[in-house]
Amino acid sequence: MRKEFSPLVAGLVVALIAMTVPVWLGGYYVQLATRSLIISMVTMSFVLLAGYSGMVSLAQMAFFAMAGYVIGVGVKTHQSSFAVAIPLAVFGATLLSALFATVAIRAQGNYFLMMTLALAQLFEGVAMQWASVTNGYNGIAGIPRPVLFGRWSLQDTTPLYYAGLVCTAGCFALLRHLLGSPLGLCFRGVRENPRRLAALGFNVQMYRFIAIVVSGAVAGVAGVLGVFQSGVIAPHTANLQSAVMVVMAALVGGVSRLEGAILGSFVTVFLIAVTSSLTPRYWMIVGAIFTAVVIFLPNGLLGKRLRRKRRDERLVDRPASADGLAK
Repeated sequence: MRKEFSPLVAGLVVALIAMTVPVWLGGYYVQLATRSLIISMVTMSFVLLAGYSGMVSLAQMAFFAMAGYVIGVGVKTHQSSFAVAIPLAVFGATLLSALFATVAIRAQGNYFLMMTLALAQLFEGVAMQWASVTNGYNGIAGIPRPVLFGRWSLQDTTPLYYAGLVCTAGCFALLRHLLGSPLGLCFRGVRENPRRLAALGFNVQMYRFIAIVVSGAVAGVAGVLGVFQSGVIAPHTANLQSAVMVVMAALVGGVSRLEGAILGSFVTVFLIAVTSSLTPRYWMIVGAIFTAVVIFLPNGLLGKRLRRKRRDERLVDRPASADGLAK
């Protein structure tokens, strides 16, 4: 009985702590927690691809930046309403991920990784050169924030934190439900043995495409909140350093667990903030700590449970793959 209720108790404790963060933390640390929640959504989109579908992508921050640019161009340049700009931003990120997927699903393994890197660099280059729309290197600054229900401005720290908390919880619940569905079993089939899945009559390329598009939508939600926090969107948002930070967060927490994405994002964001305040060479310290984690905790901070879960998944997935997955 104790084992059955322990995840529920742990979830309630985490929820209680998360809901009271603005009460017992100062404004600066609440901003860091908000940033961590935003990066958590991008990292969950990465984990969906790398951990559950076997596709390591470096393009997630491009989807993030695409949503930010839609908000910036729509609200700042053309004075569109937030009710129009926010859905368009998520749609823009989803559409960009669909375009990326159309090209990238033709590659596998390291070739897929390099393809997503090339596409992300292409996006950064377009954002840099299309100055009439994106304002080039300087980006779009001074982006206004919405006021929720006429009371809470997302320019304020606490409302933005709770908006990030709600969106992160929603994305987590959605992805968890998706991964527990027959579609999620197909994603794991693509990861474990795509040839066998194709031999059973499943369209492997279609499931890879769906996984990338879903991940793009989640990263787009993060991009909307990210631009509301910073008030600016620029080409460097989608650069390689940003993409590597997402990979680091996933590896630190556990690349095959959504919970690991959240934990790893908090650890990475706070670690970078603390070390950057101590020395200008903070990336050396971050890199050393990251290397130690990879060596001594190759499955991340949630690695032990991951190994047991993987064994259970294989026992469940194999008999279900013949007749229990939806084509």
